[in-house]
Amino acid sequence: MAKENFLKRDFKKVIHVFPKLTLKKGRDGNIWMITGDIDICDSVGDFWKTFTIAIYIPNSYPYCVPIVKETSNHIDRNINWHIDNSGICCIDIEHKLLLYEKRGFNIFEFIKNKVYTYFANQIYKKESGEYAAGEYKHHFDGVKQFYIEELKIESDTLAHNILHKILSNSLPGRNETCICGKRKYKHCHLKSVQLLRSLPVKRLKEDFDEYAKLVTNPTHVNNGK
Repeated sequence: MAKENFLKRDFKKVIHVFPKLTLKKGRDGNIWMITGDIDICDSVGDFWKTFTIAIYIPNSYPYCVPIVKETSNHIDRNINWHIDNSGICCIDIEHKLLLYEKRGFNIFEFIKNKVYTYFANQIYKKESGEYAAGEYKHHFDGVKQFYIEELKIESDTLAHNILHKILSNSLPGRNETCICGKRKYKHCHLKSVQLLRSLPVKRLKEDFDEYAKLVTNPTHVNNGK
């Protein structure tokens, strides 16, 4: 089945749940666009708010990173709301989105679990002052949070060492001592390393360079992305 047909097939499920969204080919022919309104309701079905959105999907679907833009201007264009000045939404940390590109994703599941949740959280924060299930920090602090929460790598030094081992192709054997020095590798950080190896080398090198700065200068503050 052609990739175009995969997207059209998966979008049929989207419109059953989100009937105000439409799918069309972009003008340049290299992307698809999902545009329209998405209604946000609470857990008992009471209507909260409608957002107008655009989702840009490369022709490489399902192996791509979709871009979500809010065009109704209901969200303050401020980094604290995880949206840039043009309306591009930070749906999730870059590392998780890059895994979509590697493993593939389903557009219905993406809209239901990522996009809808993102906008519901915006409403919740507007009312309560914070996101319902917490949020990722900004810039490299968010990357560190990902390493800690998702990979169980809490030490800057350990993260730096693991990335060095990956990039230099010098990882231990399954039954050898883990990079952290605590247990056998297969019972310790093996799964975390396997997930990291799914990410692009460019992303791993960027993380390695930032962790190197923290290891050599613990007071270093990263203000970039």
